[in-house]
Amino acid sequence: MKKLIIGVVQNEDADAVVDALLEEEFRATRLASTGGFLRRGNTTLMIGADEDQVDRVLDLIRGHARSGAAPADSGASQPAAATVFVLDLEEYQRL
Repeated sequence: MKKLIIGVVQNEDADAVVDALLEEEFRATRLASTGGFLRRGNTTLMIGADEDQVDRVLDLIRGHARSGAAPADSGASQPAAATVFVLDLEEYQRL
């Protein structure tokens, strides 16, 4: 089954994540987005993948998205490096 992976990453990390995906021959559609507590700019990536490729895509996002958080000893909570949704995809066409 095909999957649609929607990943929301910080703008600062978007180039690194997209480059890593392209290097592994995954295609991604990149959208500018805004959200979160501080309403910072984000990048939303839409990636189509086979079910057996999902873990690899998640590893690439995980490995190239940084949290940009305060040092661990500061006591501040660390924001997530990415928010990712994996959805079943009934149909996927490249036209």
